Parts: sequence; C-alpha cells; structure tokens
Amino acid sequence: MLLALTREGSTRKAAGRLDVSNTTVMRRLESLEKDLGGLLFDRTPDGYRATALAEQLIPVARQVEDILVQAQRNLTGQDADLEGVIKISLPVIDLEAMSSIFAEFSAKYSRIRLDISSSDLPVDLARREADFAIRAIPLGKRPPKDIVGIKLGPISVGYYVHKDLLSDAARGLRDMPLIAASPKNLNTGSLPDAEELGLTVRHIIDGMIPRVSAVKNKLGVAVLPCLLAENQSTIKRLPGVPSVQWGHVWMLHHKDLRQSARIRALFEHFMHLEQSWPDGWDTSK
Repeated sequence: MLLALTREGSTRKAAGRLDVSNTTVMRRLESLEKDLGGLLFDRTPDGYRATALAEQLIPVARQVEDILVQAQRNLTGQDADLEGVIKISLPVIDLEAMSSIFAEFSAKYSRIRLDISSSDLPVDLARREADFAIRAIPLGKRPPKDIVGIKLGPISVGYYVHKDLLSDAARGLRDMPLIAASPKNLNTGSLPDAEELGLTVRHIIDGMIPRVSAVKNKLGVAVLPCLLAENQSTIKRLPGVPSVQWGHVWMLHHKDLRQSARIRALFEHFMHLEQSWPDGWDTSK
C-alpha cells in the first residue's frame, strides 16, 4: 500500500493497482499512520506526497517487495502444470485483433484462465504486473534487460483524415488542422514532418483511440497506426503521403517465467502466429 500510494499519488489509483477498494486503501493508510504516530503522506491538491517519515520506510518496503516478487516469479517459473492463470497486458489497439488468437489458445488449454487487461501505460513485468505484455516497440529499439520477447510482426503508421475532408486536402494541406499528441507521446517514426506537409497543429489529443475518434469526427489529420485506420470505412490516408514502418509488435515476458508450462504454452502459441502474421497489420508496402 505504501509503495502503491508513492507511485500513483492518489488512493483511487493505488486501489486500482492493488485491486482493492478506495476505502480499503484509506483505512489501511490511516491505521498505519496511527501505529507509526505520524503522517506518511501530505494530502495536497496535486495528490499524495510522501513525507520524511515515509521516505525512511520506502527503501525497506521496496526490498521486501523485490524479495516477494522474485519468489513469486521463481514459483511460477517452476510450474509444470498446464493450468492456472496467465495475466496478459494488451495495448488498447490490439484487443479485437487478438481475440481469435486467445480463443484458439483457450479452446486448446481448457484449464488455463486468461486474465486480460487493456492499457497503453507501461507495464512492469519484473514486478508481476503482468505475465505477458504485447507492446509496440520502435525500429532500432529492443526489450529491456531480463525481458524475453519475440516479434509478432511489423506495424506501420500514416497520416489519416476523414474522407469528407479529402476535397480540402486536394486543394492543399496548409489549411488542414493537425491533431497532434503531447511531446512525450509523439513518435511518428520516419514519416514526413507535419510542417513539411504544410499541416498546422490545432488540437492536442493523447491516446490512440481518442485520436481515431477525433479523425472520424472530422477534427483534422492525425498520425495513426495503419492496423487501426485501415479498418475504418470513413478514414482515408492522405493522398501522396505513403505510410512507413514504425516498428514491430512484440510479445514479452520475464525470463524467470520461461520454464512455466502454461507460460511456455502461450509463448509457443504466439511463435506459431509469428509465421503467419497478417499482411494487413503492415500497410507500408
């Protein structure tokens, strides 16, 4: 609870990380502060901030957490039974595309339960926030140390716009509004810069699904993954601006789990998928 509050900065987000209610987190915090005789967090308008007392306890809490997580990984890694739970973290864009793959796996291994969550936020595999994560990694980048991964296939990006606005694009792009993302969430690979195309930033929208929705509602042009945009009947790629390969979709898990029978089974299931990755996921050709 102490570490969750430190990392998240709010009882609500900490409760989500711990999979308990907000009331439970607040009650545990109050009880711990009462036992210690001092405040662990300052309640500020920007969230919970660790006090000097909490800062003394955090290193010890991290050591305990590391020991417990390592023990849990070791136990899972020694599991020889094809049963139990596999926690999987998917990016929001992959849910529909992956459904049939997981259905095939579930039909084959009836005693394995899949616990699937969808988020674009980073996931810490070392701390067992998930057993597997499927994430897009840019060209030239590799998974972190101690993380085992395979490339499932390429992923491309392009500039997309609502088809009703293409007449405007035909007259020139200079007056076309651009839907951008904040710098920390912006990576357009080797696509031409918006300025080179004459596009002017008008809106900032973080999150891939919100940007797709914005394009569908004619707010302007946005860089989108081809695997998302090409499935939308009202969205078209900007004429004369080809899409480019941005990176690869990877399946990742911690190296300590590779001896687990159920982890290995799912890994091998996706390795088979790698041989027949659908061409539709890479439209840069």
